[in-house]
Order: sequence, then C-alpha cells, then structure tokens
Amino acid sequence: MFLSAKVQNNFCKNLEVTIEVDMTERQKEIYMVIEEWWKKFGFGPSIDDIMSITGDKSRANVHRMILRLCEEGACKRTPNRDRSVRPAWMKFRNL
Repeated sequence: MFLSAKVQNNFCKNLEVTIEVDMTERQKEIYMVIEEWWKKFGFGPSIDDIMSITGDKSRANVHRMILRLCEEGACKRTPNRDRSVRPAWMKFRNL
C-alpha cells in the first residue's frame, strides 16, 4: 500500500502550513504516512504499516523516527498503546 505521487505532491505543498517544525526528508515522509493513514482509515498506522509504505527494513528506525517526531511536537502518541501515533493538530479525548 503506497501513497500515490499525486497525494504526496499535494500533501507536500500543505506540509509547511500544517506544522511549523523543521524536519528532514525522512521525517516528512513518515509524517505524511501517518497523516494520510489517519485521513483514510481513522486510526494510526502500525510500525509495520509505515515500514511497508516507506520501504524500511527495520522497525527500530521507524520507531526512532516516530519518537523524534513526537519530541519535536509534530506528532503525539500514547505510550504502550498500539496505533496511537497521530499528527499533533488532531484532538481526541481518550487517546
């Protein structure tokens, strides 16, 4: 399951407007996957889902990137809960 080039291009245009955090290309790619997954399915992607979309071969690298996005304030997550990573602009009561 891959994001189409059209979706990636449209999202990249809006990315700087959505969040005001300096990100590397790798972080932008993971952030785009997380945000598009939420828009499409209504819940967060698993690490394996992100791995398959981005072509990564290591769960540790994806996990480290998610933690870095959370530290920078671009994403939020609930520790010890599966699929809880979400863009920081999303508001939920019980997540």
